[in-house]
Amino acid sequence: MILPWITFAILFAALYVRMIRANVMETSSEDYVRTARAKGAPEHVVIRTHILRNALLPVVTMLGMDIGVALGGAIFTETVFSLPGLGQTALNAIANFDLPTVQGIVVFATLAIIVFNLDRRSSLRGHRPQNQTP
Repeated sequence: MILPWITFAILFAALYVRMIRANVMETSSEDYVRTARAKGAPEHVVIRTHILRNALLPVVTMLGMDIGVALGGAIFTETVFSLPGLGQTALNAIANFDLPTVQGIVVFATLAIIVFNLDRRSSLRGHRPQNQTP
């Protein structure tokens, strides 16, 4: 079961690194980053809360879609290499008309995709400044 995930990580590592680098470079020149630096925020705070938080949004979305593709490809990989795993379990459940198992696998895969695509911080807070009363 580990082989598909290692392959997934190796194949997509360079793509994610390039995407993160491009997004960080683009985000670091935004007005709100310059404003945070001008107000005297420490550099690690600027990087963590202003740059990375906004630069990683497209990466998280892309990762969620790739996880879905990897879960779909698990059936093929496990069948070819005769590995036990979620894909093999799904095939056996479909062949035996085991509806509860098929439903469980579909729900698990759906929840995994939703969790990887969910970014609670940006959806709850947005990019609006907080009201600070003295």
